[in-house]
Amino acid sequence: MWMVIGEQRGTSSDPEERSGQFTHMAEVTRQSPGFVRGWWGADDDDLGLSHALVVLDTLDNARALKRMVEENVTGVRLRLMEIGLEVDGAS
Repeated sequence: MWMVIGEQRGTSSDPEERSGQFTHMAEVTRQSPGFVRGWWGADDDDLGLSHALVVLDTLDNARALKRMVEENVTGVRLRLMEIGLEVDGAS
């Protein structure tokens, strides 16, 4: 599996607006081929900065999502990471 790691400026400092922004991002992203799971949140030190972690099933699907976001969103920084190990907190 692969993860797209994103960082973007312009997140609203208003919690309701920020929730709406994240909900929109999630709705768009979950339609991506190979989508497995995703997380969106504001940076604790800088509320104007948001982070996204999105897991996809293949490198090709991760690259496609990265390309789509880069073509449609300004001020975003994206990285791809192969998930080499997954550890669950449950015993």
